[in-house]
Amino acid sequence: MRISWFSLVGFLLSLGVTVNGANILCLMGVASPSHHIWNRAIMDGLARAGHNLTILSADVEKNQPNNVHYVHLEEIYPTLYSGPDSIDLMEMANENVFKSVVSFYRDFVVHECAGTLKSKGLQQVMDYPDDFRFDLVLHDFTCGPCLLGLLHKFNYPPLVSVTAFNNPPYSTEVIGGHKFYSYVPFYSLSYGTDMNFFQRVHNTLLCLTDVVYRNYVSNPRIDAMMREYFRYDDLPYAPELSQRTKLMLVNAHYSIDFPEAAPPNLIPVGGLQIREPAPLPADLEQFVNASHKGAVLFSLGTNVRSDQLDSGRQRMIVEALRQLPDYHFLWKFETELGIPLPKNVIVRPWMPQNDLLAHPKLKAFITHAGLLSTHEATWYGVPIVGIPFIADQHRNLERCVRSGIAKRVAFQTMTTEELRDAIRDVLEDPQYRTNMAAQSALFRDQPEKPLARAVWWIEWILRHPDATQLQSPVLKLGFVRTYLLDVALFFAAIPVLLVFIVKRWLRKSRSVSEGKKRN
Repeated sequence: MRISWFSLVGFLLSLGVTVNGANILCLMGVASPSHHIWNRAIMDGLARAGHNLTILSADVEKNQPNNVHYVHLEEIYPTLYSGPDSIDLMEMANENVFKSVVSFYRDFVVHECAGTLKSKGLQQVMDYPDDFRFDLVLHDFTCGPCLLGLLHKFNYPPLVSVTAFNNPPYSTEVIGGHKFYSYVPFYSLSYGTDMNFFQRVHNTLLCLTDVVYRNYVSNPRIDAMMREYFRYDDLPYAPELSQRTKLMLVNAHYSIDFPEAAPPNLIPVGGLQIREPAPLPADLEQFVNASHKGAVLFSLGTNVRSDQLDSGRQRMIVEALRQLPDYHFLWKFETELGIPLPKNVIVRPWMPQNDLLAHPKLKAFITHAGLLSTHEATWYGVPIVGIPFIADQHRNLERCVRSGIAKRVAFQTMTTEELRDAIRDVLEDPQYRTNMAAQSALFRDQPEKPLARAVWWIEWILRHPDATQLQSPVLKLGFVRTYLLDVALFFAAIPVLLVFIVKRWLRKSRSVSEGKKRN
């Protein structure tokens, strides 16, 4: 077997530190910096606990300790964003909700898998000996099972599935449990739990579209791509690999998210990426403190970036901020902004979001309403002006609006006046900050930090790798038995059977009676 020098170094590093903790293989193929931030927090926590991590990732970190070895899946981002089939997230943000479901699987999931399987980094790990021992596999399951052929290669270590994508609709297909369309809105809908009849119809149709497309179009395609690459004759069907999950960690918490039924092996660890704030750089500290009434952070996250907005919207935003001179605005803008800025606005390609939100003079947060951002704003008690674009951002913001901690602005129809007034309302109506302080108190009131909970449960699986007590029986029962359709049919058949018996008895009685009369 031919092993590259880079693979051999990683392999020997892993062997050299096995005495200090478990060997954990981390499969982090989701091309999203925000997912990486969340996953990295878990992996850093495991590394600090003394475990040895081999991390396949679309995003990599440098200058890691000896027990952390990153392997770069270098073809994922180019395949998604610069190849012949590259995707445009801004264009996806304008799609209707049904088309966006198809686009997610057909474009994002399939192309991400294609980039994964083309990566030299994956081949480096495939060159590891098949009998190399990993004690556990940590897998970001957000975009499907494309990397789980490695689970088969390494003889099925215990599998822990994680996602920064809240509690996605397909989590029940991985670990069982239930999704009730009557009160759990699909992630791209701005509904609450109290949907009216037509909203429940809409929600049901969208959820079924997601289920049908994923199971009958996307999963078979991913399975075929995996079989062409991994070439194991006995490789199970791709979704069946995901169903080997022992434990699932999701970026949610019942104190602030929509209530959902969940099996005991689904552990909410929302906000685990939040860390103790560090001092701001001197220039940012000076700018924030120089504000008359306070400062506002403006960031559209890591996927849909501010520099992807058209020049008209960029000018509209600058003008809205100009008209609020008592406040200083810190705008995360990733490239050069070719527009003259007022004195109360600065732009930077990167902002220390966690540290800024923790600052006592930070009064509001203009955000895309991504889950990490809304959790961080809630943790630090900062009210929100939300401009959602894609995926769960709509539902995240709707939850905040209903809680009285945010205002919504639609980027498709946004005007200078609308954005300015929304910012002013959130800044100057004290009810927003009061409500957010109450939400923050609920979120913070936990027996341990979310990251500590995540690490404890992963180590629980390491201590009890064969335990099945937490697993939902739904996957084994199947749809008919789980939802008692056979029992319902049985009970429905009883009155039908009774009517049939009574009719036969009446007919027979009538025949006997008529026979007696004739005699």
